[in-house]
Amino acid sequence: MQPEDKIIGECTYHLRKANFIEAKAEAFKLTTLLKGCFTNDGKAGFDIGQFLANLNSQEMEGVERFICKYATVTNEDGTKVLLQNPKEANDFFNEHREQYFEFIFEGVKFHFLGFLPNGIASKVNTLGLETLSDLVT
Repeated sequence: MQPEDKIIGECTYHLRKANFIEAKAEAFKLTTLLKGCFTNDGKAGFDIGQFLANLNSQEMEGVERFICKYATVTNEDGTKVLLQNPKEANDFFNEHREQYFEFIFEGVKFHFLGFLPNGIASKVNTLGLETLSDLVT
């Protein structure tokens, strides 16, 4: 279970893998984000509004806590922040709000792509948050 570093802005996020059972339980929570998102009004579609509404769910809060539990970040002055500590995470993201969603997106890919078939996982692994946003708009 190799750790991985992701650079966002001038900060380096250090992601560590969780054990399989814990990661699998959190992966299933992610499926609730898709509830009501697929439409079929003569052609298949994806309701981005419903997806965004689903982001404000208890399941997503659990996934966010899980990602933070296995992450630290070193900010631009070299200070290491333990993201599972709510006060440290809050203080850090008060100064780096623009990095939060990219961090969560990278955390989702890091922890859960291994559950997808290799062909799909390799395509999604190269997908960035900006590219995803272009695809759904």
